[in-house]
This record gives sequence, structure tokens and C-alpha cells, in this order.
Amino acid sequence: MKNVIADQESKLMFEGSKARPLPTNTADNIPIKLNMATILREGALYQKREQDVIKKLSLLEAGAKDGSEFQTWQDEMRQKDLEKELSEIERRRLEGKLSHEEAILARQSLIQDNRQKVLKMKEEAEEMMQEYVARRLDEEKVLRELVEDVLAGHQNAKEAKQKLQNYKRKIAEEVSEESRELLRQAFEEAAQDMRRKIDLVQEIRAMEAAPKNNRKFIDWTSTAGHALLSEMSIAELKERLCLMKSKQLEEEENKRDTILEAKEAKEQMLMEKLEQISRHRIAEGQLASKKQVEKQKKPEKAKPVDPKLKALQDKLEQKKLERLQTAEQNKIKPTKESAAVTSSLNKQKRIQEDSRWRELEQRRERQAALQAEGVLTNVSGQKLSSFSQRSRSAGKLAC
Repeated sequence: MKNVIADQESKLMFEGSKARPLPTNTADNIPIKLNMATILREGALYQKREQDVIKKLSLLEAGAKDGSEFQTWQDEMRQKDLEKELSEIERRRLEGKLSHEEAILARQSLIQDNRQKVLKMKEEAEEMMQEYVARRLDEEKVLRELVEDVLAGHQNAKEAKQKLQNYKRKIAEEVSEESRELLRQAFEEAAQDMRRKIDLVQEIRAMEAAPKNNRKFIDWTSTAGHALLSEMSIAELKERLCLMKSKQLEEEENKRDTILEAKEAKEQMLMEKLEQISRHRIAEGQLASKKQVEKQKKPEKAKPVDPKLKALQDKLEQKKLERLQTAEQNKIKPTKESAAVTSSLNKQKRIQEDSRWRELEQRRERQAALQAEGVLTNVSGQKLSSFSQRSRSAGKLAC
């Protein structure tokens, strides 16, 4: 029976959340595309390392001291500083948690004090409300008397308003006669201006319609006659342009050959850099694997426990336990009377919701019947639809 009910409920979940599938695991060794800048940068790095090693070996040959002991001491000191810093971070974290627990305890005590203050404020509010009701009744009495006085003087205001309207009507009639005269004069001036513009346009069109001789003969071998030193004819200009184009093509061929030679030299240099990089990578891989094997063989040292951190951890656990006990004491426990009131309120809410939905269904049935008969108008349909939407939203809020 449970399986059948679960199957039916799963069919009703139309908008359920769908989990995204996990991404596929990519390979660990992802190929990296090497461009020219990457190759040159890595080659310069390995070349600098080679120069440093050569310089170090030359110094050792000259009698310099090996700095491996100092490097080992420096690594140990760095490890100690790191452990000290980590313990300090852990201490700050525990102190932060401890202050958080203390803040929660303080807040719980503040809530208890606020509850007492709220009860006192409610009593004061009731007293103030009674005083406000008495004062409000006195104010309404004064306003009622004031309204009666205003209604007595309302009749005189109507007569003054009628006189003002008659005066405004007379002024409007005088202004309309003057505006009609001004409008007639403006129309006459506009007609005269329009006739003058039409005559001017006709004269311009007549001048444009007259025939003109625009033919001009050009001699390609003659100059313009500006008496300049660099002056030349169009034929000479075309010839010189042809010579310049042929010269430009020759220069482009020479430049193309130079670029190809530089490109071949660069490719050869890149191949040499790639060989150097591959050798260094193989050597670094072998050295890393050797260090990993040595690290696995070396036994791990047990980290010492700081007594201050242990004390802070114990204090934090104590504060947590105290907070939980205080929260349990301050927790409001329901009584029989409150449970009965809550159940009665829920029952009344369900009854109201059922009556509201029955009324909505009856209205929908009446609306459908009126639409079938052709009696329902657009206004009444809009009112019924708006009422149904309000009822539906009220039902959702009640749920």
C-alpha cells in the first residue's frame, strides 16, 4: 500500500528539482599547448639555473664554503616559525569560538531581561491607551462644534463665488474679441509673405531651366600652368606611378626573403630550446621522485600539544555545555491551555477556508451558467474573476 501511494505522489511532482550530473573526471596529465613565448620563458629560466650552478661550482673550486648546512638550519627555523604561526592561528580560532559562546550566553540573559521589560511596557501602554481614548473623545466634541460653525458661514461663500464667476465671464468675452482681430491681421500678413516667396521661387526655377554649355576638352600631355617646379602632366604622372609600383614589388620580394630567413633561424632556436627544456624536465622528475622516496622512508614526528590550546579547548566545551543548559531552561514549554487554544484556532481556520472555497465554487458555477446563456457581461466577468483571484490568494495565505 505504501509503495502505491508513493508512486502516485511521484507522478504529481511536475516541477520537482532535478540534480545535475557529476562532471566527468579529466586525466591528470593534461597536455599543455606550448607557444613561442612559453618556450622562450622556460628556456631562459633553465638557462639562468645552469648559470647559477656553474657559478656555484666555480666558487667551490676556488675554495668557497658549501651553504647546505646553513640551508638546512634555515629550513628548520622556517618550519618552527610555521608551527608557531599555526598554533597562534589555532589559539585565535578557539578564542573566537569562546567569545562567540560567551556572546550567546549574554544574548540569552538579555532576552530574559527584555521579556520583563516588555511586560512592564504593556502595562504602561494600556494606561496610555485609556488616556488617549478620553482625550480623543474631547477632541471629537470640539471638532463637532467647529463643523457646525463652518456650515453656518457656508451660505455667504456661495454668493461671493457667484459674483466672481460673473466677473470672469465678462473679462473672457472682451479678450476673445481682441484675439479674433489680431488673428485676422496675422492671416493677411502670412498670405502676402507666401505670395512673395512663390514669385521668388518661380524666378529661380526659370534661371535654372536656361541651357548651359559645360563641355570641356582635356589634353593629357599638358600641364595645369601653375608655374610650379614639380608640375607635370597626367601622362608623365601615370608613367612615374608604374615605375614606383615595380620598385615597390622588388622591395617586397627582398623583404619576404629576409622574413623567411629570420623565421627559419627562429624555428631552429626554438627546437634547441625545446631539447634543453626536455633534458631539464627529465632531470627534475628524477630528482623529485628521489626526494619523494626519501620522504616516505623518513618517520613522521609526533606534533607536541600546546597546553594553552588544550586549556582553551576545555573552556570552550564548558561554555558550550553551559549555553545548551541555559537554552533548555529558557525554552518555552507548551501548557494544556495553550495547546487547546492553538487547536481551536487551527480548527476555525480550516472551517473558514472550507466555507471560502465552497463559496468560490458556487460563484464559478453561476458564472459558467450565465456564460452558457449569454447573459454575463464583460464587467461582471471581470468582477467575478477578480473576486476568485482574491479568494485564491486568501486561501494560500491561510494555508
